Amino acid sequence: PKLVITEQPKQRGMRFRYECEGRSAGSILGESSTDASKTLPAIELLNCQAIPEVKVTACLVWKDWPYRVHPHGLVGKDCSNGLCEVVLKPQTNPKHSFSNLGIQCVKKKEIEAAIEKKLQLGIDPFKAGSLKNHQEVDMNVVRICFQASYKDGSGQTRHLSPVLSEPIFDKKSTNTSELRICRMNKESGPCTGGEELYLLCDKVQKEDIAVVFRKETWEARADFSQADVHRQVAIVFKTPPYQHLELAEPVEVEVFLQRLTDSVCSESFRFTYLPKDHGTTRSGRGDEGSPRWGRDPRDPYGIEAKRRKKPPGYMDHF
Repeated sequence: PKLVITEQPKQRGMRFRYECEGRSAGSILGESSTDASKTLPAIELLNCQAIPEVKVTACLVWKDWPYRVHPHGLVGKDCSNGLCEVVLKPQTNPKHSFSNLGIQCVKKKEIEAAIEKKLQLGIDPFKAGSLKNHQEVDMNVVRICFQASYKDGSGQTRHLSPVLSEPIFDKKSTNTSELRICRMNKESGPCTGGEELYLLCDKVQKEDIAVVFRKETWEARADFSQADVHRQVAIVFKTPPYQHLELAEPVEVEVFLQRLTDSVCSESFRFTYLPKDHGTTRSGRGDEGSPRWGRDPRDPYGIEAKRRKKPPGYMDHF
């Protein structure tokens, strides 16, 4: 008999919630979830057809060896005391999906009491025991440990080897959260670099973030200091020069955020490098701020033209 995870939980995007928030702790999704199609963490029992009934227990443990019991708990359907327990009948349905399963976190001052309570209930799948200094636990990441047990013909309880999920990271922690670019104020700039851009993003750590430009094998980082990261949600930076400065046509590259400590990257935005002679380039993109054919070479971005333009009056809006 063997227990396997058929759908891992999604590692990022889940927020751990405190009990005092007084609302649902959300639901852990499966790793293959998309906006159009939602999946759930799932397990399956193999070679258990001869066993009439199997109890599966899920609890939270540390992300690293020796996988001690974690102070945070599971809440939702089939959950109590930080555990989720389900009974499966392998002969009819050896598979199970965990719906409405959330993670409830505890405050730092409650860590020791929460761990001791779980140990007293016999929750310690890897027999790692207690730890004198519980403050060493990482409160922003957990693993789900699934353990199955059944009674054999003589009535003795037998346990299958515990199975660990991939780590699940707390969304509200900027050290481990999912990176995301929300918006950039420009979509193009000269291939020589030095163009100042503004980027809006989800919360980041100013000392642990980079803005990377990439095209196939070429990669370069944008130029900015920690002072250019505004309240963790905006970055002002200058574009790096492209690898080839003698461009004949505009070149599109990827722009993304990268966390320095774990190399996690965000989804990319598009940025177009323009040839040096951008006053006469045939870009034709029509993007705001990008030079177009026939513009004044002395004012390729139309900045002076916009200043001279009369602002619309009240009736112009109708």
